[in-house]
Amino acid sequence: MRTRELDSLRGLAAVSVLFYHVVALNSPALQDGVYLKEAANPIANLLIFSPLHIAWLGLEAVWLFFVLSAFVLTKAATRPDFSWGAYYPSRLVRLYGPVLVAIAFAALTYLVIPHVVEPGDSPVLATLPTSYAINDILRDATLFGGTSTAVGVLWSLQWEVIFSLTLPVYVLMVRRFPRSATVIAVAGCLIGWIFTDPVLSFMPLFFFGALLAQYWNQVCEAFGFLATRRWTAHVAGSALLVLTVLGLTSYFTVGPWLQQLDLSARVMTLPLVVAAIVLLIIIGVNWPPLSRFLTLRPMLFLGTISFSLYLVHRPIMIALAFVFGVGAVPAVIEIAVSIAVAVGFAFAVERPLHRLSQRVARAMRTLDRENFVTAA
Repeated sequence: MRTRELDSLRGLAAVSVLFYHVVALNSPALQDGVYLKEAANPIANLLIFSPLHIAWLGLEAVWLFFVLSAFVLTKAATRPDFSWGAYYPSRLVRLYGPVLVAIAFAALTYLVIPHVVEPGDSPVLATLPTSYAINDILRDATLFGGTSTAVGVLWSLQWEVIFSLTLPVYVLMVRRFPRSATVIAVAGCLIGWIFTDPVLSFMPLFFFGALLAQYWNQVCEAFGFLATRRWTAHVAGSALLVLTVLGLTSYFTVGPWLQQLDLSARVMTLPLVVAAIVLLIIIGVNWPPLSRFLTLRPMLFLGTISFSLYLVHRPIMIALAFVFGVGAVPAVIEIAVSIAVAVGFAFAVERPLHRLSQRVARAMRTLDRENFVTAA
């Protein structure tokens, strides 16, 4: 299943992660807000503790990546012509190909640009990685057993790889045990965040995308009223979009209040965020005004470069911070350079590797058919 709206949602999520990292690097006050610390500046507090935070979500945007990946791959796995023999090598090429080139690109930035903290530099620079050792490069290249901070975003790709390898388990769960598996996924995710267990924190998130894919036709029927031309459809769609934004930013809007009650803001708002992500996918495809927005050329372009932007922006920002320092002007430079490099990476690296993964899939499907004919 290839839906243009979903590609655009990936693009918006990648931009949100980009802005999050830019903010974290260049505005200590806003970065403290990520940990629900109040800033002295009222404008900063407005950007932190209101739905405006939607523009620079970090973790929630990555969760959206997870749910979208599970949704798309599960939909693909239910097609009659789907081949597991073709899926695995193709998927590994699709993921590891761009990652390995991104690692090489990151290593180059550490070699070419001195990552040295000089006297008088911002204290923020002292928190950044200053080298990319060969053992870290090799560890990052596997995407297993943890990743370094030199590239900065590969931690999420290790969960993408694990999910991709265990896709048959997720497909089985949503087909055979949807109710019990949903309860287990919710409980597991909450337990993971309570006890800071990364496996339980992240792997159940993919389940919700797989579950949505399994019941997608029924969901579209239930939300079919959004496609009518009645004014009530636009009111409902607008209301659902507002609920989506409120859910996605709930950690920041109600988190401080929850902390005052000695409750974990992340654990308490996690169901709201996940529900908002699922709702965003539903209305993004089924509500015409949002669908039209997501299929505008700029949105589709962001979708085209989303994976590349996600992979290359962090080492670029780190390198430029050592060149220009931190602040508003370096932030603008970092955004512009990251997008420019991502465009080149998408067309020079990611697109050819995507085509290679498709050729691998076709070759494996052909081999499967030949083996079937021979066996028959």
